[in-house]
Amino acid sequence: MTVSIARLAILLSLLVACVGANAEATAAEKVEAADNAAVCNIQRDAKACRREAIRLYEGKDVAQDYAAARRYAAKACAADDAIGCNFLGALLQDGVGGPPDVAAAARHFQQSCDGGYAGGCYNLGQMRYSKSGGAAALADARALFTKACDGKLAGGCNNAAAMMKFGEGGPRDLSGARRMFEAACEARSAEGCANFGYMLMVGEAGPADIGRAAGLLDRACADGSMRACDNMGMIWMNGMTGTTDHRRAEALLRRACKAGEPNGCFNLGSLLRDGPDSIRNPGSAETAFARACSLGHDQSCSRANGATATQETRATGANRE
Repeated sequence: MTVSIARLAILLSLLVACVGANAEATAAEKVEAADNAAVCNIQRDAKACRREAIRLYEGKDVAQDYAAARRYAAKACAADDAIGCNFLGALLQDGVGGPPDVAAAARHFQQSCDGGYAGGCYNLGQMRYSKSGGAAALADARALFTKACDGKLAGGCNNAAAMMKFGEGGPRDLSGARRMFEAACEARSAEGCANFGYMLMVGEAGPADIGRAAGLLDRACADGSMRACDNMGMIWMNGMTGTTDHRRAEALLRRACKAGEPNGCFNLGSLLRDGPDSIRNPGSAETAFARACSLGHDQSCSRANGATATQETRATGANRE
């Protein structure tokens, strides 16, 4: 049965720590917000320009106006506000408030990153990776994700670690990957905890620690990582903590499979086909294998090696998000 690990979790993070829901504004805050435009235009105050851009983007106490938000984000960036440059890059990349301009978006993400904002490094790294121009672009992406991790951005740590693990953008570095996955997990990245938990579970690039792995995978599963649910199902199925619970394993694997995790479907099929009589269900096993096959899990299509997958196959057979 296979164990899953995230190949590379790349989640669009256009406005990292920049735009978000806010509590209802007080009267004083509304007055201050109304002054943002004036302070921006008269005093060229970068933070006021950025605040006005965000206010217009969100439609907070003002009519929502994406084009105006983009203009004020440009003013913030022109005044060397790193967060404002990231915001502008996001709007340009998605064509919000005007036509898309990917090249300009990349320049502004770079300016944001150079200005010390981790979100800009992350977003530019994402562009370099997803629009890869070959080895040089992958090397840039790895360096940018590492810089984002240095700035305490969990997604940067997870992505840099994944590239290290699979030797993308530079040499394979399993020890470095393990450290970065741990950093991502400590920053509350569900995928970071799933990946670090996996390495602890199988003893990859360091000692195994099943107890700690189970705690991290359980938390990551609760936080929405289906790979973590799959691996936690494996722990219960195989009694890796000293207790076997096939029903709990089935519930976790069904959850992962329903959410589209191929390994979860494969492992569910294996459990229902080869498990104890109390849980065995050949028909449901075939359904799970068929779903895994449709999701790209080649081993499920033949079901020839159901319970004998090697650890290397387990590590490299996962999908990239």
